[in-house]
Amino acid sequence: MVPPLCAVCSRHLTNQPASVERPWQCALCFGILDPDFIAEVAEKAAESLNSECFDSHSFVLALNVPVSVTLREAIIECSNDSEMRQGTLSSVPFKLRLVDAYTGKLKEATGLHPSLGSDLKLTLTLVNDEFNLTDSVFLFKHFKEDFVPSRKRKRFEPQQPLETNFTKVRVSNIVSKITPEISSAYEMISPSKKCTFSFAFERKPIFIAGRYCKFSRSLPQSPWTASEELPKVNGNSVSEKITKVLSEETRCDSTRFIASGREDIDVRMLGSGRPFVVECFNPRRRLQFLRDLLKETLCRLEKSINDDKDIKLGSSLKLIAEKQASDVKLDQEDKQKCYTAYCYCTEEILEANLDKLSTLAPIEILQKTPVRVLKRRSLLERKRNVFSMDALKVDDLHFLLRLETQAGTYVKEFIHGDFGRTKPSLRDLLGLTTGEVDIIELDVEYVNMEWPPG
Repeated sequence: MVPPLCAVCSRHLTNQPASVERPWQCALCFGILDPDFIAEVAEKAAESLNSECFDSHSFVLALNVPVSVTLREAIIECSNDSEMRQGTLSSVPFKLRLVDAYTGKLKEATGLHPSLGSDLKLTLTLVNDEFNLTDSVFLFKHFKEDFVPSRKRKRFEPQQPLETNFTKVRVSNIVSKITPEISSAYEMISPSKKCTFSFAFERKPIFIAGRYCKFSRSLPQSPWTASEELPKVNGNSVSEKITKVLSEETRCDSTRFIASGREDIDVRMLGSGRPFVVECFNPRRRLQFLRDLLKETLCRLEKSINDDKDIKLGSSLKLIAEKQASDVKLDQEDKQKCYTAYCYCTEEILEANLDKLSTLAPIEILQKTPVRVLKRRSLLERKRNVFSMDALKVDDLHFLLRLETQAGTYVKEFIHGDFGRTKPSLRDLLGLTTGEVDIIELDVEYVNMEWPPG
């Protein structure tokens, strides 16, 4: 028996006149193939595109149809009803007909060309869930094991409603098992309401890499506050200063700042700077990062970042691929970093003892998680390497220490010992019996890493 169909589905499948008064009463497409409905969707999409100001010339369409429509398409394909094979497009898959109908209208309304290679994705979601429960009961009856996979329910865990299993993925995996006998048991009735729709424009992210130098001893790398009770100061971090410039240029939804390690708030980052990459999500402006405009765009961004008195770029910015972005975190503990520390000793330091430090490296040290970070990090004992040390006496109580260490070494704790939690500490290596050593200022001189990638 032929189900109630709209004019479009009737022409495609049966080559007969429509058997419903309103297109949304179609038992197969729920009205989503109705030209007037498609035109309404396209018009709203064009309005949204204009308000968001994406500078793309093309788009790729991703369609999400009601799950019941997916099931009903499979039911019709499996039926033995010859009347459903008389239409002009009866052999063409429903999804293909649907995509073809929408892409043409969307192109006309938005001015964008449909292209599988586009970086701008338009996700169109069409919704009608009134048959979710009855369809779930049907699938549970005929495909119980496939529809509700067996799993041990946790104690006191509430029983989930049957229709929570009625998902696109699960139904798509089941429909290939439907037989003509099973399809004949399905009652294909008309919906009682129109489909609703929503859409979202999503663009591939942009990845911009570089190195930053930090000259302030009161600037954190990321938003930070000394106490949970105190509010964070917006814009007062390295990441916010850099991402603000990139956000304004790309008009993206959000950003993610990824760096190769971090320095403490009171530590300067000097030399060629610390490697970083910024991921700009859903950028509305992207064309200026293509071809001839790229160099000019990056130079403009570099100038804007370098206008800040507290930070400067230690390298040129570079547009990189997504697969390269994760390299900034690659082999974190294998990297080497060089520091200069201005140190203080409570008793007079012998220059001979300072000179001796260079002969003691390389040396392996054991460090327990520092007291100052215990509230946010697990208590562990870590092995770290100090590869070189050179000390320069400033006066009887002060000296400069230049050292090269394995990434992840707590340098401050190596110098003052952290109440004996780092062994050996600099105090131990200097052979002090009564005096203490502490650090006044610390600078990172360089991070040994080739970045941005070639």
